[in-house]
Amino acid sequence: MRTFQQIISGVVFTLGLVIFLAQQSQAQVDTTAKKDTVPATTQSATSTSSSKPKEKPTIVLYAGPNVSTMRVESSDLENDSKTGFHVGLNWRSKGFLYTQFGLRYNNAVYSVLPVGGTVNGDSKFSINSLDIPITLGINILNATDKVLNLRGFISAMPSFNLGVGDNDNFDKDAVETFVFYGQLGLGADVLFMVFEIGYNYGFSDILKDSEKSKPGQGFLNIGFRF
Repeated sequence: MRTFQQIISGVVFTLGLVIFLAQQSQAQVDTTAKKDTVPATTQSATSTSSSKPKEKPTIVLYAGPNVSTMRVESSDLENDSKTGFHVGLNWRSKGFLYTQFGLRYNNAVYSVLPVGGTVNGDSKFSINSLDIPITLGINILNATDKVLNLRGFISAMPSFNLGVGDNDNFDKDAVETFVFYGQLGLGADVLFMVFEIGYNYGFSDILKDSEKSKPGQGFLNIGFRF
């Protein structure tokens, strides 16, 4: 029941964000259309010179390290932060307010050890997931500068767990199949390079047998834009 409620909440939140982003994009289109409206006599004289090619969206390929931990509030478990990796692909629109959609393969590594467990045991275990970040961002410095641009962004990110790495304590059956994250970050575009730092905050538990195992992850993205 808890997993079903988490999935429903995540889907509803994601759909709400998609609708909001669509409304923002439509508002930008309407504003541009109003600015381009001129009297018929003027428009006929300047139609050739004022026409501009439609800007293409930006495609971003990236990879980077991440540091994951769990907000475990149990006297039976101890946890520590560990380093993993991720790779992803994003589609980003143009404009001061931009939208971004993508896919990310995430290998998050956690360290959760039962209290009193031997330190010689395998306390580390990895969870492989497919993340779907849905992002709304603001170009802080310059929305059109191809040399340097600074950005801030916030995302809703449904995440589907694909499997668990070999370890002594947890298997795939011990991990929830769906986790919903909120994401906050800053980015910089330098020529064709993309750099981003941020944090993913898990709103739902990742371990089935623990009511206090919400994940968190700091990340660094390094990529190329086309």
